[in-house]
Formats: sequence, structure tokens, C-alpha cells
Amino acid sequence: ALARNEKNGIQMAMSGCFAGPMFNTLVGLGVSLLLGVWSMGSAPYAVPRDSGLFITLGFLAAALSWALIVLPLSDMRPNKTLAVGLITIYLMFLCVRLGIAMSSGS
Repeated sequence: ALARNEKNGIQMAMSGCFAGPMFNTLVGLGVSLLLGVWSMGSAPYAVPRDSGLFITLGFLAAALSWALIVLPLSDMRPNKTLAVGLITIYLMFLCVRLGIAMSSGS
């Protein structure tokens, strides 16, 4: 709705698509790590090794990098190149996560 109603609405809508998941990831990690460290007191806190977390952050960084490369080249206007690249990154992420889930379930 925002993209239709304002002249620069598409840019605001696109930034919201990136800012929302990035905010959730960073704040979610920050709060959980803060609570983990706080509960341990002054003892060292070991971050749990979760491959899913690193994979998710890696694909998020790949999508953001793709957007940071393609958008300036297209005068900050979303185009088919951006869309195809982001969909490809998302499908690769789904395949990797499904592959991990199916291999660990057997």
C-alpha cells in the first residue's frame, strides 16, 4: 500500500523488507546473548555452536550484499535483476536448510 500511495514509497517498502528481518535477527541475538551473559555473572560465556544460525546470517549477508551492489547500479530502483538475484539466494537458502533438516532427521 505504501509503494502505491507515495512517489518514493517503493524505496521505503524495499527498505522495510530488509530492515525488518535484519532488526529481528540482530535484536534477537543481542537480547539472548545479553541474557546469557548476564545469567553467567563474571564467568566466561561460550556461544553455542549452531550451524543454522551461521547459515542464516550468511544468507542474510549475501542478500544485503546483492542489494547493495544492484541497487546503486540501477539508480536505487528495484528491477528484475535484483528480484531474480534475491529469489535465487532465497531458494538456495531453502535448499540448504531442507538438506540439513532431511539429513539430520534420518
